[in-house]
Amino acid sequence: MILVIGEILFDLFGDNKKLGGAPFNFAFHLKKMGFPVRFVSRVGKDTLGREILYFLKQHQFDLSDIQTDPDHDTGTVTVTMSHESHTFTITPDTAWAHLAFDRRLSSLLKQSCDLLYFGSLIQHSKTGMALIQKVMGQKQSGTTVFCDLNLRPGFYDPGGINAVLRASDILKLSREEWLEIPGMSGGETLNRETMGPFMAAHDLELIVLTLGSLGSQWITRKKNHFHPPHSLEKVVDTVGAGDAYAALSAAGWLEKLPIETIMNLASEFAGHICGIKGALPEDDRIYNDFRLRIQKK
Repeated sequence: MILVIGEILFDLFGDNKKLGGAPFNFAFHLKKMGFPVRFVSRVGKDTLGREILYFLKQHQFDLSDIQTDPDHDTGTVTVTMSHESHTFTITPDTAWAHLAFDRRLSSLLKQSCDLLYFGSLIQHSKTGMALIQKVMGQKQSGTTVFCDLNLRPGFYDPGGINAVLRASDILKLSREEWLEIPGMSGGETLNRETMGPFMAAHDLELIVLTLGSLGSQWITRKKNHFHPPHSLEKVVDTVGAGDAYAALSAAGWLEKLPIETIMNLASEFAGHICGIKGALPEDDRIYNDFRLRIQKK
């Protein structure tokens, strides 16, 4: 089982809206590729919350893993597009920020779990940090913890970053985000020699670094790997591309594929996501080829 904990929300593009949230994007991609995924989140008792529950049911997610909040609205994020990038404005104090450690989550943590995923955004509040601390205290030994560093203005601080580092076995982040880590410095890319002490200090098994137009980089305790950028036919927007890269990285890692193979698949899939509006494909056929290439048998 892959257990994913965190936000599900609507990304607002002017008059349009698309489902998003890094943890949900991650969970959706892996589920569509045939992995057993449980996704734990919280929505409001409102119209947007009902839309989310309907969508999850249509895609065979277990609705008993989704909490309903009677006092807070379903999460939204305003996405502002520019020629080269996009910015996010997160609506504060919405339902996902009040995700509770309940009996359902406790029960899931008692089951065999190959991978536990959460993003840094859930830890922006004391409530979220306490939640993740409880999760880490109850997870089964041997579970790999995959943490995605998503640093959004006003939704992180050095304490939250350090909490993510303490929890992680695999840390995924962007070039801009690793420069925000306390005490971090360097050029455009990392290398094993300079990162060795950092990985040892935080007991990290792997760092997955996305570099945008420069490609991507993986650093293990033994070797530094670099993959050039994937050639893109068109770019509609880059929303969710990092989540797509993270999902394919986790899939390949769980299937024990060669790192170079995983990086190529992850880069290619992220490129596909750049060619659509929003973070999730409306046509599931996009997953068929990747599913076959990931599965070794």
